[in-house]
Amino acid sequence: MKSLFLLFALLFAVALSSSSAVVSKASNAGHKQRAVTQFNDPVRLQGVLLKGEYLFVHDDAAMMRGETCTFVYKGDAEIASQLVVSFHCTPVQRQKVNSFVVRTEQVSPGVNEVREFQFRGETEAHAVPVK
Repeated sequence: MKSLFLLFALLFAVALSSSSAVVSKASNAGHKQRAVTQFNDPVRLQGVLLKGEYLFVHDDAAMMRGETCTFVYKGDAEIASQLVVSFHCTPVQRQKVNSFVVRTEQVSPGVNEVREFQFRGETEAHAVPVK
């Protein structure tokens, strides 16, 4: 009786660990993240000057396929005619953040350039490729 119980416990543990890994991969595959941010001072992103309100959209499935995965729109909606820039980012591990963060670097006096961005609650940031 003990061996039968042990066998069921072992099978249950294996089934539980296998199913959670599958669920995790499936949930990230089609995951899109969105955040709106305001740039009060101009910043440069991929050669484009940004000032005002912008929507950052990241598509995890596109990133996994090696395709363009980051899209930045003027305003707060995904409107094709408002697309400002798109690119394939590079994932970078960072500390978890409590709000959407855009990290910039001063490349010359008075000129800041976006280097990476990170969504609220995530430990993965997205580095912008240098043109």
